[in-house]
Amino acid sequence: MSTRHRRARSIRWWYSARLRITLGITLISAAVFATMVLFTLQLLDLTHQRTIDLQLNREAADFSSFMTAGILPSFESEDPTAEQLIRAYLAQQYPSAELLLVGTAEESGTQFTLSRYGPEDDALFPPDTRARIQRIGLVPEKDSGVLDNTVRWRKATVSSPAGPSNIVVAISDAGTDEESSRVADLLLITGAGGIVLSSLLAWLVAGRMLVPVRRIREAADTISAADLSRRVPADGPDEIVSLADTVNAMLERVEDAYRTQREFLDDAGHELRTPLTVVQGNLDLLPEDPVERAEITRIIQDELSRMTRIVEDLLTLARADRPDFLRTTPTDVSDLVLDVEAKIDVIADRDWAVLPYAEGVAQLDQHRITQALIQFCSNAVRFTGEGDRIEIGCREIAPGEPTVPDSAATTPLPPGPRGETYRRRLLWWVRDHGAGIPEGEEESIFERFHTARGQLRDGRGGTGLGLAIVSTIARAHGGRAFAFNAEGGGAAFCIVVPFVPAASDTERGRGRVSPSAEPGP
Repeated sequence: MSTRHRRARSIRWWYSARLRITLGITLISAAVFATMVLFTLQLLDLTHQRTIDLQLNREAADFSSFMTAGILPSFESEDPTAEQLIRAYLAQQYPSAELLLVGTAEESGTQFTLSRYGPEDDALFPPDTRARIQRIGLVPEKDSGVLDNTVRWRKATVSSPAGPSNIVVAISDAGTDEESSRVADLLLITGAGGIVLSSLLAWLVAGRMLVPVRRIREAADTISAADLSRRVPADGPDEIVSLADTVNAMLERVEDAYRTQREFLDDAGHELRTPLTVVQGNLDLLPEDPVERAEITRIIQDELSRMTRIVEDLLTLARADRPDFLRTTPTDVSDLVLDVEAKIDVIADRDWAVLPYAEGVAQLDQHRITQALIQFCSNAVRFTGEGDRIEIGCREIAPGEPTVPDSAATTPLPPGPRGETYRRRLLWWVRDHGAGIPEGEEESIFERFHTARGQLRDGRGGTGLGLAIVSTIARAHGGRAFAFNAEGGGAAFCIVVPFVPAASDTERGRGRVSPSAEPGP
């Protein structure tokens, strides 16, 4: 592996989603643990300070109560001195290791000190600290304070019957600080372990979460222009399923666009090759004789006209997937059939029978529907002779009614999509009395370049794109095109689309006919 590839791979790894998720969770966990440690230490410190304050206040209050009473417990003297009261009070106390009491008779300056250990053995109250606390009882100062950030003291002065006196209560929190430090160290170790554990769990969880994404990426890597039929797997969390569905929908659109482009190029290359060959061959052999030259020119013009029709039909099919392929407007369905009959009547001398049973205004592209019906009519004209009967009809079908009754066809009808009979529909049909459709080709005639209906009456060949265009127009309207051999001879070509009432349709529900008004016989 080259240095450039290794560098690119390391960059991709550094910016990978898995690493980013892990780092994000790790940073959040570290912030949570740090906040928890700080909060816990602060809470411990506040609790300790509150405990010390309560103990200081309690000792001061007990001393004040005792000195105010002025009575010795042993009743040795009815009129005790301040020194006797202070000594008697301290004699009743059993201080803890972190407590130091200094009582002072202010008139005589006599002091009595009480602690668990002696001055030389007391690690919390060494001689210099003890001397400073004793000086507080002799010198008027503030009532509370802190010495060396480890000893908190409070001074209570009492005007007893035996004379003024005070007590200095000192509590050392050095041991508590050591305990707090141990708790802090334990919290830090626990927090660091928790952060490492959360990082590992985040790495594993992120990996499992990104497995569906990796599968989508791997599947997408295998999709190429040569094979767009593959789809990415849609499994995992809802967000991953939504992403997979979106990617698959995009791939379907790309595949449809690519298929349309490929079909257009294949069809154009296949169908235009023959007329181009004919034109090229005739131009290469263009004779000098005027009569022969005129005949060759007519053949070339005919082939160029056929190429023009093929190109126009192919462009129509290629535009079928575009959003602007349909331009729907409110259309009177009865007038539409009459307009088609008026347009086709001037093209061919046939016995046209128009059956505009449907009434109402529907939202559809009247130009595309007209194009489809004229294609049906042109197809019928090419398979019939002069004076033959051709029927054009339209009817509205209520939900629950069959699109075409089975009795109207001599062969099984092409199956419709599921749920078609549960909605309101519009059915147009063109029925001729010609040779009919070869058995088994009722559906294939709507494929591109399929011209298997037999010998044409007028002797001309078609491009095989007309019925494919009709099928495309029907699908664009949400419906379908189909054909069948009708009872009594001939073929019936039909388009059925959902009835979408226009906003101006004030005649909904009108114009329905009995099921006996059907295409065919």
